[in-house]
Amino acid sequence: MQQEHEPQDITQTAGPRRHPSALRRHPWALVPALVIGSGVLLAACGSSESITTLNSGKIERAIAQSSLAQRGQRAQVSCPSGIPQKEGLRFSCTAVVGSVSTRFVVAEQDESGHVRYEAR
Repeated sequence: MQQEHEPQDITQTAGPRRHPSALRRHPWALVPALVIGSGVLLAACGSSESITTLNSGKIERAIAQSSLAQRGQRAQVSCPSGIPQKEGLRFSCTAVVGSVSTRFVVAEQDESGHVRYEAR
């Protein structure tokens, strides 16, 4: 919800006026402001689209819970981090029980983060 504000006269809050010849005597005084301003401008020109990534910890816990429920074994599961949420994307996680490791193929079902996994 946006609030409407009364326009303000910025001359009241701008501070003391400087004599125009001050910039003529010190032209380099503008350089820091220009450098900072262009840095802000470049940052604003970056991609407006942010990439949403999967919660790999949540997937690890789901696979570990499945292992416990179906086999009665507690597994240490590791999945890669930074996987983008993208329908159809596949990646692997590894579950370790004792000295045995099992590879799980994880397939993203949609762009909302729903996945299916299967031991291979």
